[in-house]
This record gives sequence, C-alpha cells and structure tokens, in this order.
Amino acid sequence: MTDRGMGIKPEQCRWMLRTMRRVRQLSERIAALYPTDVMETPVHLCIGQEAVSAGLCAHLTAQDKLFLGHRTHGPALAKGLPLHKLVAELYGRTTGCSRGHGGSMHVLDLEHGIPGSSAIVGGSIALAVGGALSAKLSGADYVSVAYFGDAATNAGVYYESLNFAALRRLPVLFLCEDNGLSNVMPLRQHSAAEIGGVAAQFMPVHRADGTDALSVFGVAGTALCALRAGDGPQLLHCRTKRWMNHQGHLAEPLPDYPIDRQRDCPIRKLELFMLHGAMITPSQIRAIAREIETEIDEAIAFAVRSPFPQPSEVY
Repeated sequence: MTDRGMGIKPEQCRWMLRTMRRVRQLSERIAALYPTDVMETPVHLCIGQEAVSAGLCAHLTAQDKLFLGHRTHGPALAKGLPLHKLVAELYGRTTGCSRGHGGSMHVLDLEHGIPGSSAIVGGSIALAVGGALSAKLSGADYVSVAYFGDAATNAGVYYESLNFAALRRLPVLFLCEDNGLSNVMPLRQHSAAEIGGVAAQFMPVHRADGTDALSVFGVAGTALCALRAGDGPQLLHCRTKRWMNHQGHLAEPLPDYPIDRQRDCPIRKLELFMLHGAMITPSQIRAIAREIETEIDEAIAFAVRSPFPQPSEVY
C-alpha cells in the first residue's frame, strides 16, 4: 500500500486510535504519579511513539510472538497485555503480569504472545530469532517480532541475528523504532551507517513514518504478508520522535532535537484522518478518552489493593 490510509477499514482505525490513546493516557498518568514514589520500578515512557506499536500490532495474532526491549508499555498494551496487569506490575504487586518481580522493563504475557522483554539494549533480538527458529522447526503457524530501538543496531548480537535469520530464512520481523536517540546521544554520533542500508545486505527493508499509524499499518502489513508467505526475514524501520526523557517522567528539551507536538503527534494525525473520512465524531473521540480514564482509575485501584510479593516467593 503506497497511498496513506488506502483500503483501511474504519474498525481498524478505531482500534489503532483507542490503542494509542490507552498508551498515551496511561503514560501521562504515570508521569503525574511517578514523583510520588508509588511505583516500584524505573519507567521508559513512549509518548510520541505510539503509532509504531499500534500500526504493527493491528496485524498480529495472539499466537505471534513479540519480543520487547526496555520501553515496553506501548507494544505490550497493543499486543494485548491487560492494562490492569501492567499497572499492577509497575506498583510491584503480585497481580502484575510478572507477579511484581519484573517491573516496567521485564513484562511477560504468554497468553497474548509476549514471551518477555529485556532491559539490556538489544537483549531480546536473538530471542526473537530463536522464537522464529522454533516456529520453523516445529511447523508452528506464527511469526516472531524483534522490537528494538536505534541504539540496539550497534550491538554485535544485532548483526549476528540478521545473518542467522537470513541464512535460515526464518519468519522474523526486525522492527526498529528509531527515535534518533541513544539516551541523549543523537543517532549520527552512535551509528556510522544508515540502519536500513546495513540490514539491506541481509533482507528486504521496509520504511515507515513512525509518527503516523496509517503509514506503519500499511508498511507493516506488506512486510508481514511477505513473512507469512515464507519469503524470509524482513526489517521494518520506523522513524519517530521521543517526547520524554529517556527514563522517568520529565520532558526536557534537547538541542538539535525539535519536537512539534501538533505536527508530530500520531494520535492527532489519525484523529484528523478519521474526522475527515467521517469515521468518527468529536464527541466519540471524547467518549473514548473518558472510557480510558475510567479504565486507568480502575487499574490503579486494583494495583493499590493488591499485595506485594512475599520474601518466600523470591526463589
């Protein structure tokens, strides 16, 4: 699909909009609560980057495996992780998705195809390749997705994984959510080669606007169709913007990293597309926002009344 939004169904747009709003509104609530120290974990928020996970996960099934890095909230929620289980995990409670042992960077939800995440930059890339190898050897009907940022493309395991996946023609999608920053270091200072140019030596490379859910949806659909058809591994490169600090609840501006919160907002872009296409009304948008706020309120109440893990559960 080359034309923006061509052929997309209204229900697919509504799903992506609700997904992005859940991620955004939860992130904003976390940012408001985090200074009170009620959460038992570092957090890496993905405000501004919601389009990548929504556009990808609109195509994934519960059986497909999604292997995550340290910035987990957006893709985990988009893949199906229940919001109340994520919030309980942030609060360090036994009802969390990792029973309160993992926190924000170590989420697990086997029911929805999230075998785990890694706080090590690039740490889950080889795991996704292993998941794809398992699918190929067993004849299982699922694809594996390695979800990582631009800094991970400097890790040795990244190149080893590209090579092995290409040699074995494994059903793995390498998704680079490229916000142009490794913590606060610009991409030009930590990577000597263009990300897609390197990967193109091993497999087809697909590029999408990571601030536009419609772009990601269209390009991800093309890449995943090739993957499911047995065409071997694919790489999806999504350039996006990180609005928040690398870690924590603050949004401090960086030199030479301009952000326009109107032009670069993935939620606003999709809402305008849907409004112009008569897929939604302003009152319906407001209703979605209210419903999500209620869901977040209930998730926080659930977390607060849930118990902490006991020392006997550590080992």
